[in-house]
Order: sequence, then structure tokens, then C-alpha cells
Amino acid sequence: MTGIEDRLSRTLEHVADRAPRLAPSAAERLETGHRRRRHRSQALLAAAAVVVVAGGAVVGLQRAGDGRALPAVGPSEAPSVAISVAARPVEKVWPQAVWKIPVKDPEGRELRPVALTDDGMLLIKAWRKVEQPEVLYLYNLAGRDLRKIADVRRPRKAAGGVAGFSMGEGVVAWWTSTKTSVRLWAVPLTGGEVRQVAEHKTGGDVIDSLAVAEGAIVFSVLKGGVFSVPLDGGQVTPVDRGTGLHLLSWPWAGSPGTWSPQDGAPFTHLVNLETGQAGDAAPAGQGTQLLACGVQSCLATTSGGARAFTRLRDGSDQQEVPTGFQIPEPPSQSRFYVRTLGGEAPGLGLYDLKTGTLADLGIRDEAARGEVPVADRAGRMMTYLTASGRYVIDLSRIP
Repeated sequence: MTGIEDRLSRTLEHVADRAPRLAPSAAERLETGHRRRRHRSQALLAAAAVVVVAGGAVVGLQRAGDGRALPAVGPSEAPSVAISVAARPVEKVWPQAVWKIPVKDPEGRELRPVALTDDGMLLIKAWRKVEQPEVLYLYNLAGRDLRKIADVRRPRKAAGGVAGFSMGEGVVAWWTSTKTSVRLWAVPLTGGEVRQVAEHKTGGDVIDSLAVAEGAIVFSVLKGGVFSVPLDGGQVTPVDRGTGLHLLSWPWAGSPGTWSPQDGAPFTHLVNLETGQAGDAAPAGQGTQLLACGVQSCLATTSGGARAFTRLRDGSDQQEVPTGFQIPEPPSQSRFYVRTLGGEAPGLGLYDLKTGTLADLGIRDEAARGEVPVADRAGRMMTYLTASGRYVIDLSRIP
């Protein structure tokens, strides 16, 4: 396994590890769903990503799950959408959308971006070690100013750390868990005292997604079901039409969830919890399989994994994904993919399916601290750490 592939694996592992420690039953469900998601990622990385090596030969990486290697094919048999052009640095390709920010706060804690606002404010959590966020900051991308919001401490009797940071309605919200319940917390973006908004008995289940919307904290739990509670506090109540569903991006919820153990691609079924609009993604069709769906589009591969493609949820506007696509999720902003770069300095790049532009992310095989960038749940912000610093990309600023 190359360094790039190893970091991809560790990044996907980290996605599952973001939640606090769970009760045994919830942990088992999370691990089952995570194994399912990891296997999808390995299959796509191995089967859909053919690697062009010196001399023009094309080789297949090992297919996940069965231990067999894909057979080598000649250059003429490689997918027609393979890209071999040199890529310029991402900050040169889209300067209006890329920033470098500090790696650590004044006290030496690692800074991890969480979300981005329309006015260029970045929500950041500061870590001393993984799963122990200690400080929340707002960072002004234009003014390069880091402002502390609040200290965030793990409550007593909590079963794990702090998770699910989300902002909206002028506040930051998150959750912690005990053996029998989850607790919801909030603090104003302007700073102030952290307060507990509500406690919700779950019998050991945990939250798999959280958002702030419509004056409330809205969340879904691992076993299914969407709930809300007013930001001012009160009783946690089920959201109409949200029974058994998982929050994707407010007001959209669906099934299966990201960590659901059932067979099938996540979020093929989707419901607008405000309007009641509901629908299922078009079936993959003969010889293909869906890997994952978002609000607008789905990602799929041929059954053998030789080719990957994206299309709208109704099955229209199908486009093949270039060779080297890495993360098995629908495209961010319905157009952006992280993919491998070939040549003398292999690494990772960001590919725009809309324009055919490929930008070099500066992640190299030899970069010991490199990360495989993954967009946030909203599909807007992408962040990653390289040997030269922390990058933030606002995908919504790319025309």
C-alpha cells in the first residue's frame, strides 16, 4: 500500500471515529455500517482507480474483499476519461476560493475547521489530542483573525467526547452522550456561557447527524429517526415525516443512513421534512451498482468496478468519473472529486467535472502529515493538512 492509499484508509477510518465512545449496542451498529462503507471505498479505490505507470502500462490495484488483483490491461483498454495533463497548484487555479490558515492556536492546540459561513467566517475547534476538543474559535478568512468563542469541556459521566459541531441561527451546537442518553449543547457565536439545551433518552443509541435550523437543534440517531428541540430549550420531539430516517442536510433526510448496516447505498430514499416531498433514486440498472447518494446526485460503478460515474437522482445526466477517483461519496457541489495525480510526483488533486479542470492539492506520497481531503456534510468546505500547512477551500466560490 502506498502512502497515499494509506492516508486514504486512515481518513476514512477517522470519519467513523469522530463520534464519542458508544454503548456496546450502538458501537456494534456503527462498526457494522463502517465496515460496509469502508469496503465500498476500498472497492472503488481498487477497482475504479487504475494507475498509469512509466511506459504507458496500466495496472489494477488489488480488489478489496476477495484478495485478488485486477488483471493488467493495455493502454487502449483504459477508461477514456483518464486524465494525464499536468495540474497547477489549487491556490493558483482558484485563488478566490483557497486559503491557508494557522495550524495551531497560540497555546499549541491543533486547529480543525468545522464549517464555513457565507460571510467568510470559519468555525474551528482546537484539539490537544484526538476526540478532545477544548476550544471553539471563529476565524476571519479575510482578516486572518482568530477569535475565541468558548471553552468546551467534556461533561462528567459522559460516555465519550464531544461531537457533531454545527452552526446556524447565531449559535454553535453539539452533543455528548451518556450510557442512556444524549445531551445537546449550544453557545452563541459571539461568545458566552455554554449551556445544556436538552437531554434525550436514547437507551444507548447516539446521534449520527446534527444541524441547527428553524430555531431548533435537529438531529437523527443511529437506529433511525429525526428529532428536534428549540434552541431555547424544551422537550425533544420527533420531526414529522422523520420516522426511521437519517438527517442528510436540512431539510433533507433519508435512508439508509451513512452507518446503516442494511444493504444498499446510503440515502437512496430521500424526504424533504419541510414540504413532504419524497422520492427514491433511480435504480442503478443492469450491470451497475449505486455506492452513495446525496441531495442532487448519486455515485455508481459498473458491477465489476472498472468504471465509476455520477448522475442525477432521476438517472439523467450521467457522466463518467475520471480514472483515479478516490472517495466513494457523491460529488461535492455536484461537480468536485478528489482524485490521484500521476507523473513524477504522484499525489492528490481536485477535479471539476463541470469544466474538466484538475488542480494539484499539494498532497504528496512523502508528506508524512498529509490528509485526504473530504468535504463537509454541506458539500461546501474542504480542508486538509499538508507538510506546508492547513488549507481551506470554499467550493461554492468556484465558478
